[in-house]
Amino acid sequence: MSRIKTTLADVRQLDKFYERTIPGDFLDENDHVNVQYYLRLVEKGLGAVFCQVGLGKIYAAADPYGNFALEQHIRYLAEIMVDDRVSVYIRLVDLSPKRAYFMGFLINETREQLAAIVEVVMMNVAMSQRRGAPFPVAPHARLGEMLARHEQLPWPAPVCGVMRA
Repeated sequence: MSRIKTTLADVRQLDKFYERTIPGDFLDENDHVNVQYYLRLVEKGLGAVFCQVGLGKIYAAADPYGNFALEQHIRYLAEIMVDDRVSVYIRLVDLSPKRAYFMGFLINETREQLAAIVEVVMMNVAMSQRRGAPFPVAPHARLGEMLARHEQLPWPAPVCGVMRA
């Protein structure tokens, strides 16, 4: 695996979608933040993205669709501690009619470090069949606009290389 060359300045060119202070109950028996909370933090950021493009709670209630995670990859770059303030920035890397490939960048604001990168491939699902289905037209178009903006960034997405939408 190659060394991550992405800087805080790079990541901060993206939109921040979530921020919080790490509570003590995020720690595991080794006294560090458990893996589930890295995923949960990025999930909160993705939830904000979904709401922004029209795929949030109203979408789920009005339409028979939902979003399922198909694949995830986490790179831990720096430890997060209790009482550290963290932010989640999201980059859309790829988009297909049914899937979206996101990267969540977790910045430790307290220590000014890129703490982790979480890659997630999501799929739009028709809940009645629990099978993949095309995104609704308007949200897919908004995701396409986001992808176009992110493709113009002057730094490459530091993808793991094994995932795609």
